[in-house]
Amino acid sequence: MTTTVEPPARIGSAEDRIVRTFAGFIGAGALLFALLLAPGAVTLSSIIPPWWTAIAAAVVVIPMVALWPASRARDPRWIGLCATTAAVGYMAALLSWIVLVDGHIPANRDVWLATFPGLITMATALRWRPAASLAYLAVSAGTSEVLRYVTRDDQQQVVLPVEIVSIIVFCGLFVVTTIAALATGRALDRAVLTSAQYSATSAASAARDVERSRFHALIHDRVMSTLLALSRLGNTPELREQAVRTVTELERLRDSDVTNEDLDVGTAVGLIRASLLQVDGEVPVEVDVAPDARAVPRAAARSIASAAAEALRDSVRHAGPDADRIVVIDACVARLRVIVADNGIGERRRPTSRFDVDAPFDLGERMARADGCSYAEHSTPGRGTQVVLAWSATATGGDPR
Repeated sequence: MTTTVEPPARIGSAEDRIVRTFAGFIGAGALLFALLLAPGAVTLSSIIPPWWTAIAAAVVVIPMVALWPASRARDPRWIGLCATTAAVGYMAALLSWIVLVDGHIPANRDVWLATFPGLITMATALRWRPAASLAYLAVSAGTSEVLRYVTRDDQQQVVLPVEIVSIIVFCGLFVVTTIAALATGRALDRAVLTSAQYSATSAASAARDVERSRFHALIHDRVMSTLLALSRLGNTPELREQAVRTVTELERLRDSDVTNEDLDVGTAVGLIRASLLQVDGEVPVEVDVAPDARAVPRAAARSIASAAAEALRDSVRHAGPDADRIVVIDACVARLRVIVADNGIGERRRPTSRFDVDAPFDLGERMARADGCSYAEHSTPGRGTQVVLAWSATATGGDPR
């Protein structure tokens, strides 16, 4: 029976996980703010129309609270949409308050709308550029302090520029922390990608070094020793036998260099990862290799690497812009298997395969060219596609087991 790997609902980088964590925290904080400030907002109906309070709460609080469920949505663009909607609504509410307010409140009371600039700017920092978020903080915090100034009774006792600078500095600490956390996530993603690329390159280089070392050893141990014996001993039966063995070994090396020589499983996995990195350097690759995994024929490893790269390339092209992808590589005693899975649209582009009609040849045909290799594709509309590529020491084709 074919083993099915369920594509994860959300496959993200370190930066993505940080964005989602902060979005959930900000959404929960906005909900708490709304509950605490609701009584005070109702009592301000004497100086601001009640209909305005309802509209302002809808355009400011609802998008902010929506960040909480958006943090768990598969499409991360919902986070940016909620943050931008809240930021635009907040500035509109601030400006309209200044225009519509009619009256003052005691100095020991505050305007509920003026408590949000830091939290909303933190939300914008999740998707906006740092400079844009900091500029928004300066404008929104400055406007909120003007709102406080025109609403409260003790205007003569307030030094407005000092108040504006104070609120910007206070809120800026939280905004800069958010920006720094995202920068750390991006740095970690770059480090992981660089490490994966280095690992794959090292594995491919190691495979070439093994071939080179074997060839050099053959030249030195067989060819040079034969020529040296010929110069010293002349043509003897033993020398003729040694020369025959040397020529046989050279012919075997020539014939087996591409298709018959085995690769240790670590080198085979490195070859596959190198092919995947050329298509998408950020795709998560999970590797599970048993300690007793046996060597893999070179032709099989190259066929799987080529087919895995083509499967990943097809997923990037056709699975949809919001699809996530993952690759699983596992090896046991007598099998090497690669699963390329996505959670995209899952629609086939033609009756026999979802792959491009202009591809040089179908993946099944490509895999069939190497002994023991097999190919299977599982596609479900709306749930994604899985491509299973396998080599088995005992299989002669068919569905991967």
